[in-house]
Amino acid sequence: MTAPAPQRGLLAPRPMQTPELDAAIERAEASTVVIWRGEHVPFDAVPERIAGISNREERDLYLNGYVQAVEALNPLYEERRGRWRALAAAAGSADVVDAAAEPGVDPRALAVDLERFSVHTETPYFAALRRYLALVDIEQGDGTIADLWHVTRGVSWSHWFGEREVRRAVAAAGRAATASVELDGWRSAERLLHGTPAGSDPIVSAAISEAYAALPGDPHWLETELGVTAGDVAPLADFVAFVRLWRLRRALAVLHYELRLYREEDPLLLRAYYSGIVGHTTGVEVPGAQYLRDIPSPLASVRRLRVLMLAASLVEVLEGRMGPAWWRAPAATQLIAEIGSASNVDDALAHLGYDVLDWRPVLRQIRTRLIGEMSGYGGPNITTRAGTRKV
Repeated sequence: MTAPAPQRGLLAPRPMQTPELDAAIERAEASTVVIWRGEHVPFDAVPERIAGISNREERDLYLNGYVQAVEALNPLYEERRGRWRALAAAAGSADVVDAAAEPGVDPRALAVDLERFSVHTETPYFAALRRYLALVDIEQGDGTIADLWHVTRGVSWSHWFGEREVRRAVAAAGRAATASVELDGWRSAERLLHGTPAGSDPIVSAAISEAYAALPGDPHWLETELGVTAGDVAPLADFVAFVRLWRLRRALAVLHYELRLYREEDPLLLRAYYSGIVGHTTGVEVPGAQYLRDIPSPLASVRRLRVLMLAASLVEVLEGRMGPAWWRAPAATQLIAEIGSASNVDDALAHLGYDVLDWRPVLRQIRTRLIGEMSGYGGPNITTRAGTRKV
């Protein structure tokens, strides 16, 4: 897993869009390279290359090169932030958050509500983070985002994700498995299952894709479709649940950061906000230089969180009505088509039998799969350079 890709398909409300500047940024990113060991590596490919390095010192050096490239692009990112603020002012709003919010969606209320999710997941998340960092000889509190990129690749599970096996399992879920995928291991299955979102509402269609993309963490799919042996199903589901939880906690942290981003003038303070909020929530050090790189559009974090919550609600309904192998049920295909035709999130929720978006389905799904949750946050004894301890 590399740095989470900007959700370019989840666009800001039209008054807040900056197409010309977005295109200039894309051109600048496409032409930027990081020179590593004499090789000119495209900017967007660097996080994946960093993730594939097993030596920690090498990862840190490579990350420094990536940060320098981000710094070179920051003037463009800052210009875009300034444009968003100008557009908000022109629309009669003193705050980008208010101008960019979708009708009926209160980003501040969402952040407050999801803090309860953060509290409920804090102990199991950090227990899992400690376990996985320990596997690469890193103490909790000493990890960086480069270390987390490396860990979440999940290379120890790659033998279950051969191309032929993955494409067969993806096809069994009714997803087109014809696209080429550059990622390896479990991420190849995730990418193929995700497919290309399509529907009348971008958040609803993205949530449907997300529901399918969560199957590599579904024990029943792993065992029946991919052929993972019984002894490996639970540990693999635990790993994917950890990655899923990291992504959600990170999106929540970025939302909290965005609530500060558009009112503050001082870039140094914004860098501190970004590294502090995101680093504290995810448990690893993140470079302050990325304080604008990870904001592709105003409130992209809100749209991402809504996608993840809606996807979890959809999966919960599908499992409840169709059983654990819901992806093989013809009725599931019909229900998903009906949800995809919904004109907005509220209509999709009503069709599923929910009144509002809720984080509890996400929490329930993660809790049933994290080994730490089922074993009192225990784990094996792992030996690192710092000694042997229970993780």
